[in-house]
Amino acid sequence: MRTERGDIPKYVIIILMMMGAFGVMGGGLVAPALTTIGTAFGAPHHQFGLILSIYTLSAAISLPIIGYFIDTAGRRKVGLTCLAIDGVCGLAIIFAPSFGVMLFLRLIQGVGIAGLIPVAMTIIGDLFKGKDRLKFMGYLSGTISIGAVIIPTIGGALATVDWRLVFAVYGFSLILAVFFFYNLPETSSTDNTEEIKQNSLTHYLSSLFSTLKIKEIRNIMIHSMIVFFLLYTLVTFLPIYLVIGHGFSELFTGLALSLQGTFAAILASRATYIRKYFHWRKRASLGFFLIALCFFLLPLWSKGSYLVSLSFIVYGMGMGIVSPTIYNRATYLPPPELTGSVIAVFNTMKYVGMTAAPFVIGLSLIFVELDTVFISVALMALLWGAVTLVPPRGSKTGT
Repeated sequence: MRTERGDIPKYVIIILMMMGAFGVMGGGLVAPALTTIGTAFGAPHHQFGLILSIYTLSAAISLPIIGYFIDTAGRRKVGLTCLAIDGVCGLAIIFAPSFGVMLFLRLIQGVGIAGLIPVAMTIIGDLFKGKDRLKFMGYLSGTISIGAVIIPTIGGALATVDWRLVFAVYGFSLILAVFFFYNLPETSSTDNTEEIKQNSLTHYLSSLFSTLKIKEIRNIMIHSMIVFFLLYTLVTFLPIYLVIGHGFSELFTGLALSLQGTFAAILASRATYIRKYFHWRKRASLGFFLIALCFFLLPLWSKGSYLVSLSFIVYGMGMGIVSPTIYNRATYLPPPELTGSVIAVFNTMKYVGMTAAPFVIGLSLIFVELDTVFISVALMALLWGAVTLVPPRGSKTGT
């Protein structure tokens, strides 16, 4: 396959897609097994959530540092290191003697998992330009969406057999690391890497902060936060809405999430076709408008109506349009020598949105009903979609 860095085997793309899928294993694989894992370690119920939150905290804190090393040490070394940390810590948890040790290993593992998607995004940004980059960002976004649907099912099924099997899955990261080592060349520009190494860390951070002050880059960070705030609003409170509000089973809840993930993957994989008809601002706005429509419709369905599934289809379509669009912008906007760091901050904002949604929406439910929350979230998505349509002065028009 011909790329900006020369010819590479087609299976290298598969490796990058798998890295993206592994990047959503931190929470998705473990979440269905929280009760089983916590009980196995004799932890009190109120501490079960730490198994997830310690990982997201670690990921959010470490991502800017990972971004620095992506730009200085190179994509290949950081990718290998992250895959090794993910696999070794995951397998080590199987033998953890206590809950505290297990949480410590999850803390370290979060560093490894956090770097997988940024490395994959940065390498795709190195290898491809224009519509080809958008196409492969669409594939990556679609793979992440499919992974987010399939992985929780795998985790839940394995936990019914033995909780240790859940963490054994992380061992596949070590296998992927072997393929990564032998098949994926370094894709960063040698000139850019050497330029960064010659400057001090202080100078590097100063350059990064100056870059983040650029309005377009700052806006793409907000895009990331809002997209994943909206996603985790749906993922976190969908079970409450369907099971308690509509009387559906947990099985239907899982199918509903699968439905939105499937449509997100389908639309994301067709990103280049949508690009033919819509500028990136219109694509992003359309995605937010569809997500807003989903939340507007949710309170309107009659109780127990399976037509509620239409809302999740609409949501999946919106997510499938907006995700590859903002992923592509995150690699297009920054200067080459800061691409890895900007993408790392982009992913940090993703974790901010993921963490904020359960807290903010949970707090809102003390005062208002869930239907009111959904309408409020819909208005937020609608407003941001409208703001996205207005280009800042001197903006880059790119893909």
